[in-house]
Amino acid sequence: MDLSIVIPVYNEEKRLTRALDDVLGWLKGRTESWEIVIVDDGSQDKTSEVVRAWMEKEPRIRFTRLPVNMGKGEAVRVGMLQAQGRIRLFRDSDLSTRQAELDRFLPYFEKGADVVIGSRRVPGATTELPQALPRRLLGMGFTRLCRLLILDEVYDYTCGFKCFSARASLAVFPKQRVQRWAFDAEILYLAKKAGFAIHQIPVTWRDEPGSKVRLSSDVFRSFLDMVRVRVNDLRGLYDA
Repeated sequence: MDLSIVIPVYNEEKRLTRALDDVLGWLKGRTESWEIVIVDDGSQDKTSEVVRAWMEKEPRIRFTRLPVNMGKGEAVRVGMLQAQGRIRLFRDSDLSTRQAELDRFLPYFEKGADVVIGSRRVPGATTELPQALPRRLLGMGFTRLCRLLILDEVYDYTCGFKCFSARASLAVFPKQRVQRWAFDAEILYLAKKAGFAIHQIPVTWRDEPGSKVRLSSDVFRSFLDMVRVRVNDLRGLYDA
C-alpha cells in the first residue's frame, strides 16, 4: 500500500461528507495504491451510518469504531497503527486543510523524509479565515507552552494535517500515551526522540465551525498532558 489517509471522527455526521468528497476528489485518477481509514471515537450521532454508506460506494474505506469516547489522540493512534500505507497521513474531518496540500508533502518522502507536518506559522503559510480571537490566543499560548516544555523547533503543534512514514509510525504510535488534545505534542516529541527530522510545510488553512475543543476544560487538561509527557520520559516509559 502506498498511501493511507487516517481520519479520526467524533459526532461528524454533518461535516464528514464534505471531507470525504475532498479526499476522494484528490485521490481520483492517482496511480498510487491507497486506503482511507476512518476511526470513530464513540460518536453518539449518525456518523457510523454516514461512513457505512460511503463504504458501499468505495471499498477502499476501512472503518473502526471505538466503544466509548476516548479522545482524538486515541483515535489517531488506532488509525495510524491499523494503516498499511508506506506513507500515512492523519487529517481532521473538516476542510480546514484541504487534501491537495499533501502535494507539497510527497516530494519530501520521495527524498527519504519520515515526518512531515503542516504548519500555519512558517513562511509561505496562508490563513484564509482565522479563528475567533479567544481560540486564537489560547492556541498561541498552547504552542508557546509546547515549545517551552516539548520541542522548541516546532512552530505549529495543532494543525490537523500530519504525515508519517510507516517506519516512523511504528516507532512512535505504539509508545503514545496521551489520548486527548495534547497528543500532537507527544507524538512529535517521540518522533524527535527516535531520531526523525520533523519537516514543517506551509499550508493554506481556514477556520471551520464545529470544533470539539472545550475551552473551559480541554486547555487545562492539555497543559497537564504536556507535563505528563516530560514525566513519562523521565520515568523511562518511552524507552521500552
